[in-house]
Amino acid sequence: MSWIKISNNVQEISSLNQRWLTGSGDPVSNSHMIQEIKEYIREGGKVFVGTDSQIVSDGCIFATAICLHKVSGKKYATYFYNRIKEKENYRGNLRFRIMKEVQKSIDVSLEILDVCPNADIEIHVDIGKTSRSHTRTFVDSVRGWLTGVGFGCKIKPNSWASSAVADHHTKRFKTA
Repeated sequence: MSWIKISNNVQEISSLNQRWLTGSGDPVSNSHMIQEIKEYIREGGKVFVGTDSQIVSDGCIFATAICLHKVSGKKYATYFYNRIKEKENYRGNLRFRIMKEVQKSIDVSLEILDVCPNADIEIHVDIGKTSRSHTRTFVDSVRGWLTGVGFGCKIKPNSWASSAVADHHTKRFKTA
């Protein structure tokens, strides 16, 4: 993804074949989304970013969510998401799929920092440490990667932006 300046000097998150939607599935202009994120950050809010994926018969769906939740003293909860379907299905390559989820979250988070350098961003990753979790061996490397890039990191059961919000949109087959 890259940043594009538009005529009124608001920066726009842009990427080929991507569009951002509100939590209810309504298209949202990138300039409106950026303005809402900026206002939320000005009020002291922390931004939560998470990506999840779902293998489908003809590829893999990735959904990334930007969640704005709670500003001290105010009730605030909204989010934006995008969905991308890739032809590669990553079946049998869980590590690569998880790392791709993390990279997508990092990319969006870095773009938010370009517009709001003082943003407090926490990345949520849909991995866990329990003995039942197939992703437990990825926890240290993912946490180190995110810390090294400068972001906070939450994993299951505290990774709601990826394991609940983004997850919900990987399972909805309404085209995004």
